[in-house]
Amino acid sequence: MLFSLERINKMNRKFIWIGERLSRVFYNLKYDLYKANVDTSAERYLTASFFSAAIYGILFFSFFYALFFMRDGEILADNSIIATLFGLIFFIVFFALHLVYPKIIAQKYSSGIDQSLLFALNSMLIQVSSGVSLFDAMSNVSKSNYGNVSGEFGKVVKDINSGESEARALEKLAVKTNSEYMKKIIWQLITALRSGASLKGSLETVVQLLNRLQLRAIKNYAAELNMWILLYLMLAAAIPTIGITFLVILSAMAGASVGPETIILFILFAGAMQVMLIGFVKTRVPKVYV
Repeated sequence: MLFSLERINKMNRKFIWIGERLSRVFYNLKYDLYKANVDTSAERYLTASFFSAAIYGILFFSFFYALFFMRDGEILADNSIIATLFGLIFFIVFFALHLVYPKIIAQKYSSGIDQSLLFALNSMLIQVSSGVSLFDAMSNVSKSNYGNVSGEFGKVVKDINSGESEARALEKLAVKTNSEYMKKIIWQLITALRSGASLKGSLETVVQLLNRLQLRAIKNYAAELNMWILLYLMLAAAIPTIGITFLVILSAMAGASVGPETIILFILFAGAMQVMLIGFVKTRVPKVYV
């Protein structure tokens, strides 16, 4: 995004109509912005995204247009059309990236929550077991160094101080958060508050639940990792080797030849598939912190 959050919020009202029309199509963006803690409206963000992507499109159009002009030494209609097509493609690509960016921020924020959640819950369990109220335990956690978890409980404490009930403030957090662990645990606490169950027992239950969920995620990842290793070996070694051998035998029988271009193509294919598979496996690593 070429515009900062301050510039987005100060954007001229004359251009907001662009974002208002786009918001009818991308209506889920407001929820992504809310979960990512981006303090601006969806209309303003979409307007800024449109102009940012347009600038990128113009820059790439100018770049390719200049390349074609340097190559041919004159302005040709075909070159103008191709340069315009490149500009439109990059406009669409960057606009799509701007739309996805709040969701990426929300996922990174939820990953930060998962990193400190178990430690924060253990702290709350110790405090509640010592006779501290749930509100005071959440207040102490919000003042401690538990990263994003402290920030989220700080908002809950602020809502409670504003007059909301504990269950209602926690419910707002459960709806907003992008962390599946946090969501399950908060709903467990809400159920305990509304049913009058023991908070100490509920916290012990949610800590055990979180431990079981994380251990299960590790076991599931270990089980599926064997399949990814087998697929990696096939794509990295077996398929290229067997493919080249098969082409050599086929060329000997058919009278054709396997040139260096074919070998290079197989090497590039195998390298690209390895990079893609490694990246995919990396995204599958469970975010557990025990």
